[in-house]
Amino acid sequence: MYSRVVSGSSRLKLAGAGGAGVLLAAAVLCLPAFVAAAEPALPVVDSTAAPDGSFVRITLDGGVSPFTVVSWDVTVRGSTVIVSLVKENLCQTGQRERVRLLEGNNAASLLAVLKEAGAWTCQVPGVATAGRAANKTAPADQPRYEVWSAWGRSMVRYHLTQAALREAPCALRVISSVTAEVRARLDTLPMRDLYYPAEKLGWVTMTASEPASATIDGWDTVQLPVDALQVVEGEHQVVVTGESGRIRQFMVHVAPGLTQRIHVVLEQQAPDE
Repeated sequence: MYSRVVSGSSRLKLAGAGGAGVLLAAAVLCLPAFVAAAEPALPVVDSTAAPDGSFVRITLDGGVSPFTVVSWDVTVRGSTVIVSLVKENLCQTGQRERVRLLEGNNAASLLAVLKEAGAWTCQVPGVATAGRAANKTAPADQPRYEVWSAWGRSMVRYHLTQAALREAPCALRVISSVTAEVRARLDTLPMRDLYYPAEKLGWVTMTASEPASATIDGWDTVQLPVDALQVVEGEHQVVVTGESGRIRQFMVHVAPGLTQRIHVVLEQQAPDE
């Protein structure tokens, strides 16, 4: 395991109805009593009161994709909601992952949106197949979605093709809501070095003293901080550009199976430069 800090000076980069009103007011005053008598108000449900262990997970496979599986997951652990995104490919299972913990109003608002979308009430559509998707070979001609959810001890699990979603509006609403809400809270997971054997890959974890981006070998740009970025072994040129416009350039050596940890210090330009 390697660790290094990159610092030093750097250069800036440029770049008349009074009666009607009485009648309307009377109608408004009478309306609440009428509605209450005809249809009792629904009880208010605390969206954070989800049973511990409740979850909803959307898994995508099949079709033509550089990834074998992509999963979006929301899981309740006590008062905490765990949001995660995982992408797997042929080289390594579970190799790219993002996780975020939500508390308080952030957790409550997410659960409220998913409950409204039917994440825990949508039943198995008629065009879907009940059970685990991985038990059957994924279709090669189109993507397949698995919806797996549990509210306490009540669990639903089914899968269906993308074409079938046109006849399953509830499932489509759940899939769209879960994937959108997870994406909104997590950074995207870029496609990484899929055509190199796993034994030739290492990882780079990089932070900076200010918001910045890093460009590797002149073309591969990622936002910092970045954790466990998969990079093929060898020497790589890195250019880090801060939000302020300050730039640092250096070489990084990546060894297979090891993590190179780097903190880049983007110092203010010296007055005489």
